[in-house]
Amino acid sequence: MLKESLTARRAACITAVLGLLSIFPPLATDMYLAGLGDIAIAMESSAAATELSLSIFFLGLCAGQLVMGPLIDGFGRKGPLLAATVLFIATSFALILIKDIALFNALRFLQALGACGGMVVSRAVVHDLYDGRRAAKAMTVLVMLLTIGPIVSPTIGSLLLESFGWRSIFVAMIVVGIVALILSLIILPETLPRQARAAAPFLTGRKAAVKLVTRSKFMLPAVIAGLIQGGMFAFITGSSGVFQGVFGLSPLAYGLMFAGIATALLLFGRINTKLLDRFSPSHILKSGLPYYVLFTLVLTLLSGTTTLWLFALPLWVSIGTVGLLSANAMSIAMASSRDAAGIGSALLGAIQFGIAFTVSSLVAMGGTGTPLPMALGLFLPAVAALLLSTRSPLRNQDKAGFV
Repeated sequence: MLKESLTARRAACITAVLGLLSIFPPLATDMYLAGLGDIAIAMESSAAATELSLSIFFLGLCAGQLVMGPLIDGFGRKGPLLAATVLFIATSFALILIKDIALFNALRFLQALGACGGMVVSRAVVHDLYDGRRAAKAMTVLVMLLTIGPIVSPTIGSLLLESFGWRSIFVAMIVVGIVALILSLIILPETLPRQARAAAPFLTGRKAAVKLVTRSKFMLPAVIAGLIQGGMFAFITGSSGVFQGVFGLSPLAYGLMFAGIATALLLFGRINTKLLDRFSPSHILKSGLPYYVLFTLVLTLLSGTTTLWLFALPLWVSIGTVGLLSANAMSIAMASSRDAAGIGSALLGAIQFGIAFTVSSLVAMGGTGTPLPMALGLFLPAVAALLLSTRSPLRNQDKAGFV
């Protein structure tokens, strides 16, 4: 049920802009993956130091959302969003000028602080505007739009890399950021009225955060969502080394392979919107998790193969299942955040990217000589998510009225 009356066209425009804002993180990660080697050469650094920029970005996304949550509860959704977008544009420009890997990595942390704004605000705005299954559907649409980033970013990044060098990748981020800033100014409404804003946002946010982290109906689906998304970040971190190093693909072929696998997110997300017409988000989540574990187990068992398609097929299904399950887990968590949507969104994102940082770092430490570290980065969090899903608060979501 709509909390605010919107025409279908107006709702679609808002969702599209929120989707564009949400793709900052995948743009800032997936698009430069093929250029990591060139960046290492340009910075005269090791491959490990350059790959660290990816993990640091995830850490920045985690920390930034904890700041952004109280800000959007205290000052409204739109103002902090615009400030974060400007920060993303400014740091993307600065990264073009850097020649030192330590400073590059520090700026990547700041870039992540700006990139997280759209993600936090998008979830909060969906919570402001929708309830129940309609919220789950809107969240699924956002996740589907979010998949545009992983689908097109590696290919665009590879083409830019081969044609203009790695710095052109960050120029593209600047252009996207400027377009998103203009559209946000024109299209996005302020969905949090002044009378509903927290007078002391960080104090109020801290108190709300304490309540949420002790509320199992929030924490269980939030952690499950993070574990499911952890598989996607294992893929992002390990895919370049696996497909270019182990299977010998060129940067352009790798970009196309990455995009092809990422299309599974879009397809499975579409399936989820259809399933939501008949089933609750918690029902879909609980029913789908065993299959996610199964597919990632098959992927792990096939990590020693030298046949590309044999490895890519279960990987495609596994990544698609992330798109099927993650939006439902996020919508369940957000429904349990009640009136603290900003801090709830921030905690949800912080948990997600805290897990992403851990999984990404472990996959990177596992090396690129074999696909096994990446496969385990999907399988082990999937098992943990399945075990958590058996806990009673999640089992009782339907009884609590989330249908």
